[in-house]
This record gives sequence, C-alpha cells and structure tokens, in this order.
Amino acid sequence: MSTKDQNATALRAEEVIALVNQILQPLSAERVSLNDAVGRVLREPVCAPEDQPPFDRSAMDGFAVRLDDSGLEFRMVDEIRAGDWKPRELQRGETIRISTGGALPGDNLQVVMKEDVQADGAAIRIAQRRKSRNIRFRGEDAHAGQVLVEPGTTLQPGTLALLATIGQAMPLVTRIPRVLHLATGNEIVAPEQTPQRGQIRDSNSILVRAFLKHWHVEPEQQRLPEDEAVAKAESGKRKAEIENLDLLLISGGASVGEHDFTRRLLEHFGFEILASKTNLRPGKPLIVARRGNAIAFGLPGNPLAHFVCLNLFVRVALDGFSGRGPSNIFQRGTLATTLESDRNARETFWPARHESHAGRIQLAPLRWSSSGDLTSLSMANALVRVMPGAADLDAGAEVEFVPTIC
Repeated sequence: MSTKDQNATALRAEEVIALVNQILQPLSAERVSLNDAVGRVLREPVCAPEDQPPFDRSAMDGFAVRLDDSGLEFRMVDEIRAGDWKPRELQRGETIRISTGGALPGDNLQVVMKEDVQADGAAIRIAQRRKSRNIRFRGEDAHAGQVLVEPGTTLQPGTLALLATIGQAMPLVTRIPRVLHLATGNEIVAPEQTPQRGQIRDSNSILVRAFLKHWHVEPEQQRLPEDEAVAKAESGKRKAEIENLDLLLISGGASVGEHDFTRRLLEHFGFEILASKTNLRPGKPLIVARRGNAIAFGLPGNPLAHFVCLNLFVRVALDGFSGRGPSNIFQRGTLATTLESDRNARETFWPARHESHAGRIQLAPLRWSSSGDLTSLSMANALVRVMPGAADLDAGAEVEFVPTIC
C-alpha cells in the first residue's frame, strides 16, 4: 500500500500494527549495571563462561565418605565449609564434615546427610546409608560456552540473578527511548487546578506518563495552546530535543477540524505522514508519521481513545524499539456476560475486565458511553475486539482481546 493510499484510507487495527512493525528498527544498545537492568531487553546471547556448577559441591550439610567404602563407622579428619578448597584423597574409614555448597575434596565420594549420622566427637556412625550421593556435580546445570540467556529476553529478577552468578555484571541491553509528549488544547489545565467553565483537567498527560513507565521511559512533557503559530514557536524551543527523539506523541488535534493542526505540526518537524485515520471505535483520528527511525503518533484527544491507541499501537512501536521483535498482542478468551455491540460499522475495542478462572480467561465488558468516558478505565485491564457489523455477543462467546498496560 502506497503512502498516498494509506493517507486516504481508514486503516484497520491490523494494518496500523503492520505499518508500525514495518518501519521500525531496534534502538542502539548500551551496557548497564545489573541494578539498572531489570525490565530491559537483552541484545546479545549470554553464555556460561565455565561449567555450572564449576566444581562438584555438596547439596546439603553432611559427611563426605568414599563411595566404595561401605562401612558405617568413620573418623572425622577435617571440615569443609562453603568457600573452602581442601583437596585430598580420603582413606577408608575417614570422613569430612561438609556444609551445603562446600567443594568436594576429591572424586568418587558420597555425602551422607547430617540427619542420618550420629556423631561423638571425631567419631561418627551412619544410622542409614542411602543411595543418593547428595552432590551437585560440575556441569550438571550447563557446560562452558552454552547459551544461557537468548537475545530478546526481558531481564527479570531471576534472570539477573543468573547473570550475577556467571559474572555478567554489565549486560548489553536496548537503550531507553527518548520520548517527547505534547498535549494540545486551550481547554486543558493541570490536575491540581480548578477548571473554569469550559475547561477540563489534563488526564492524558498522566495516562501517557504512567503507560510509558512499563518501558522505563520518563518522557519530556509540554502543554501547547490551540494556536498553530504559537504551538510551533513554543515547540521550536525544543528543536534539539525533537531532532534527537525516538518517539513523539501529540495528544489532540489529530482530526480534521479548523483548529486541528497536528498533521501540519508533524510536517513542520520533518515527519512524513504515513496514515491519518483508522476504522476504529474509539480512536478514528489517529496519525502515524516517521522521520528516519523516529516515529510519531497524533493521538485523538478523548481519553478512552487515547487509552486504546496507546495499548494497540504505541506499545507496538515501543516493543519494536526494544529488540524483542514483532509480537502478537491479541489473545483469546470468553465473555462472562453479554456484550451489546449495536452492529457498529467500525471495529470496536471495548473496555473490559479479564480474569482467569480454572485456567480459562473470562472477560467482563465494562460500560462506556463515548470516547471521552473515563469511568471504565479504573477497572479496565483488557480491550475486547468487536469486528465491524458484529451482532450482540452472548456470554460464553469466544473473542479476541488485548491485555492492556494501563
């Protein structure tokens, strides 16, 4: 589909997602400390530098004896704690007290658990000799050179603990995107202000900031008046920032009204408009633009439409930047209650609450009256996909849905 066609056509959700995936490349990578790496995306394979574990070690507190010594009475000749290295060859009738994690002093040994031993000074008697050797053997988890963590992995606490264990203290991860968010409109005031007649509190800036935290992004944010010349002048003060950003979000002004200038503002910044409307409800007046590997979204001003476009399209861009690769954001579940879809001609993304019951995902549609209705968002954690012209959907119907970030 050409740029001209995309500008003229109301795109389906899948077409917008495909467009975003097509134009984006992963951002550059950087090395960060393990303390700063949680939630970041790994960009190189991490291999075991040595066998894991790197030596035979005791799996529990007990007494090391020769495997071929079937006796029950032994004389304790040494003690090994975790961190000690005391190689020696045990003779028949000899034992060494050993702690969990302690390095075995030699080969062909068995660790008898402490609970099976009666000790009297340096003499011990084994009350029960089990078959288990109670040893974690060298290389039983991984061998030197084996890939332990693949590129594209999101680093979680357990993964970071593994990296610490193998000495990978500075993993290579995708850098955090540089994001600027511009909120337009003369009617919006800060949440802490009391709106005058005709004004509303700015909820979209809070929504965007909270959404971006999932990717560790702290965006720069600015409010712009509903005056094109003034908006260009005000945003021009951020010229260097705009030239170096990865993602530009503009709230409001994406429609075709007399005062809707987001498209012209993006072109003023050097962006190429790739799409200017969708066939979605809510979220029809959406603009997608690019400049090199930077992407911009002109988001519809109504809060629920904002919520939908962030969770359908902006998330795809952020995942594309991360290096995870394209992912399918759609899942399947069943409706817990009836959804009255009213056969709307546009593809609808209906706010819902999803929960898991006996391993099955059930979705409860939430009430909403318009794209400016925020009341459902305090409970919504999903968007149910309703295809154009669909009849009412009964409870138990299988549907597609998108789990939401916020």
